[in-house]
Amino acid sequence: MEVDFGLNLGEERGDAFAIPDLWKSSVYALPSAAPSSLLFAAPDFDASREQLGHSFKLIDAESVLFNAFALPFQPFYDSDAPSEITSSVDADQPRSPEAGTDIWQLADDIIELNSAKHISWDAFLDSGHKEPVTAYITEAGPSVFDAALELRVHAPSPEDGVDNILQAGAFCTCLLSLGLGRSSILFEYDTEAKKFRQKIDRCRISGFTTDTTQSLTNQFLEYGNNTRHLEDFVESTYTSSKSIPCLVALADTVSVVLSALQARLSILPSPVDSVLQLQALFYNPGLVLSCFSEITAVASTARFDEELLSLLYLEIQQLEYRSGWLRDILLDVLSRVAAPWLEFVSGWIGLQKEVGIEMDKAGRRKGFVRVELKKFADDPGSENKEVDYELAHEFIPAFITPEDAQMVFESGKALRFLKTHHPAHPLARVESAPCSQAPTLDWRFSWEDVEKIETKSKEYERSLAAAIKRYSKHNVTEKPAYVSDLHHIAMEFEVFGKSGDEIKAHISTSAAAISQPLLPLDGSSLDSLHSRIFKISSSDIVPSYCDLSAFAPPISLTPLLSFCPIFSAQARLINSSCVRLFFKEHGLRSHLSLQRNFHLLGDGVFISRLSHALFDPELETAERRQGIARSGGVMGLNLGSRDSWPPASSELRLALMGVLAESYYATVNDGQEHKGGYLSRESELPGGLSFAIRELSQDELEKCMDPHSIEALDFLRLQYKPPSPLDVIITSTSLHKYDRLFKLLLRTTRMLYVVNQLFRDATSRTVPRPHAIDPVVQKFRIEVHHFVAAVSSYFFEVSVDATWAKFEAKLDEIERHIDADDTGIGQLESLDRLREYHERVLDQIMFAALLRKRQEPVMKLLEDIFTIILTFARYSRTRALGLQQHPKDDNKEMRSLYLRFRKRVSVFVSVCRGLSAKHGYGHKASGDGSAAIEELFGSSSLKEEGGNTIGLLLLKLEMNGYYSGLTRGMG
Repeated sequence: MEVDFGLNLGEERGDAFAIPDLWKSSVYALPSAAPSSLLFAAPDFDASREQLGHSFKLIDAESVLFNAFALPFQPFYDSDAPSEITSSVDADQPRSPEAGTDIWQLADDIIELNSAKHISWDAFLDSGHKEPVTAYITEAGPSVFDAALELRVHAPSPEDGVDNILQAGAFCTCLLSLGLGRSSILFEYDTEAKKFRQKIDRCRISGFTTDTTQSLTNQFLEYGNNTRHLEDFVESTYTSSKSIPCLVALADTVSVVLSALQARLSILPSPVDSVLQLQALFYNPGLVLSCFSEITAVASTARFDEELLSLLYLEIQQLEYRSGWLRDILLDVLSRVAAPWLEFVSGWIGLQKEVGIEMDKAGRRKGFVRVELKKFADDPGSENKEVDYELAHEFIPAFITPEDAQMVFESGKALRFLKTHHPAHPLARVESAPCSQAPTLDWRFSWEDVEKIETKSKEYERSLAAAIKRYSKHNVTEKPAYVSDLHHIAMEFEVFGKSGDEIKAHISTSAAAISQPLLPLDGSSLDSLHSRIFKISSSDIVPSYCDLSAFAPPISLTPLLSFCPIFSAQARLINSSCVRLFFKEHGLRSHLSLQRNFHLLGDGVFISRLSHALFDPELETAERRQGIARSGGVMGLNLGSRDSWPPASSELRLALMGVLAESYYATVNDGQEHKGGYLSRESELPGGLSFAIRELSQDELEKCMDPHSIEALDFLRLQYKPPSPLDVIITSTSLHKYDRLFKLLLRTTRMLYVVNQLFRDATSRTVPRPHAIDPVVQKFRIEVHHFVAAVSSYFFEVSVDATWAKFEAKLDEIERHIDADDTGIGQLESLDRLREYHERVLDQIMFAALLRKRQEPVMKLLEDIFTIILTFARYSRTRALGLQQHPKDDNKEMRSLYLRFRKRVSVFVSVCRGLSAKHGYGHKASGDGSAAIEELFGSSSLKEEGGNTIGLLLLKLEMNGYYSGLTRGMG
């Protein structure tokens, strides 16, 4: 069967190049029918302009200008045009083009299509049906409303003037320019008042009253003023030399928002002749402009980054409830503005390389870390200075808790130790270690992102812990297999040491990167904020944003979920590494034991040698005497047996020669002699440990010159300087506390030697027999010995030994975790925590030894008792040597001295009893050291029954209430 597709196949069948009649009707064309048989009349495309003039509207110049910046809100038809048109197109007859015409050529004059014909079912059934005229004024058109308005409203007075009726298109164009912050025919910007003003008063458009038009104008005036204020904020921030980094980031964010709004509202595909459409178009952008105007107003008052972030964080929590889709935009703003501060934190804790000049002790404050010059008085008249990092609590943003800030600060401070003393450590090599694959500090606003960052933090911690373990065993840094080499070729370009081919290859790679196409400017770029702002007027943007933020975590929990996993992982790695290095490579335990043995007189060999060198009267004196040559044997200072005091520096050297070195090496080598002479041993003592002269005030110096005073040995001190980096734990403050304890314990040692000497003096052969047994003197001697023995036992056993034993137990526990390769030790312990342990132990010892500032009256009372005992010892020594001139007078003086002693002791016992019963005495206020005290001594040490050890001293002094009965008898 042969099918004819409209071509005459029978004619010229052999001509392959014949051109068929393309305008011929198809064989499948409908048969001829009357136009009325069609449901919709066929359009007449050949109608002349005059025939279609009543149905179509020409575009004037003003509308064409406006159409370039319009959205497709224009109705397709004109409601005032006639609904009936006559078509001259015959569906049966094909039309052929005229000769010489190009069928693809567009007409020179572009005319709009005819408006759609209004067809109803009534007109379909009855062609002569006519629609009834509506009775509603809202459907009659703006002209009817204007006429009704003219009749309804009385004529205005001459003072009010006449309303100016503007064309809708021109008015909408001016409003659009006003909303974009641009001046126009109707509105201009007043640079002095910093706001837009209206040029024409009492104006309206057809279909609107003057009040309605002015209300709409006020809205767009607010939009325009907000736009200009934001532009001024951006410009002033960029040009000011005092702008802080986060404020610049906020200005950059505002610039992106304004750019997106300008791009979205300036390119409209169709005209906007309806002010309601324009108002709807500007509703979402106006809300954005209003929010950003409030944000910039608050941010302009900030003086530093942390204050700006705190204000922004609180402001966004208040603004997020204005609209569902607005929340994600505000969170994006928070993420952008916080980027400079998070960049500093990342560099501080070693997640990335520090930007700009690295933070050191010679610099200024960065973020919440500042460098402080700490001054403290070592001795009266002397002042020491120390530069160290300090946490500035006032520079912590509101979204960071004080605990997290302290953890971040300690991590960064410990990282500086690694960079200084262990530069090859994996944590110290940020650019070549697994730190290069560290998770980035950024805000996570969805549960999915929170889970991802937790997973990545755990993987990062495991990988870096393995690298640290390899470094600890082999002291080398091996690169994990998963670390990419791409970061080595990031932006590095070095010419020297490279061949010509390598240089050309690098240049070719750079040129290829530069040749990449630029990002599009239509809002589809990688800038999420620009894309979101660009789409805020779209109809599908509100549901999508609401779906994304429906079950998102609240902003108040976002910082905790976003940053804590990274902070905790990095803190565990840094702290565990530093604690391990301090214990295993820097000998922290040995240096702490050195302070215990010498400063706290815990070494038996040292305290025995020192006591003999200072007090033993049987040793040859080191004092230079005229006409008497020194024998060169073991010499001492003979304190208590001489009247000239203080000794010369040469006497000190002779008397104390070898005491420290021999005592130290006797303990270290278990009694074996150290190789080398005395001078070599002395120079090898850790920390340069040696005897030194304490700087004293004039009053203290005068008291020190009396050999029979309690202050006679206050000039002698131990000098020690902890080697770096142990000064992080054994600080200058700690050394000052050690020095005060050494002075007290040396006084106590002297008193022990003095009271023991009393019994030897009583049994001396030079004492006359009739006076050998004096009841008062004998009773005095026994009570003095009991008192000094009780006080010294309390100082050495309770104050020092018991407290230090708990500190040693804590150090043993830490070392067991280190030996077991327990990475969790970094969660609990750190360098600052070790320093806190050490200082709190010394504070506890000083409190138990009555050396705190509030215990000065009690210590002064104890010193008075010691002075009375030294006076009695001087009398006893004089009597033993047979130098007593007036025995009867001396006996009366001894009875008087004994009564003074008993009164002082009874007062001291009463004070101690009151302190032991005082509620809250010994309680340390909760603060930085409370956690360390609880870790060392338990929670009971924070209460009066655990921290107050005066009851033990009271128990040692009088178990049977001897002095209490004396006090009642005297009363």
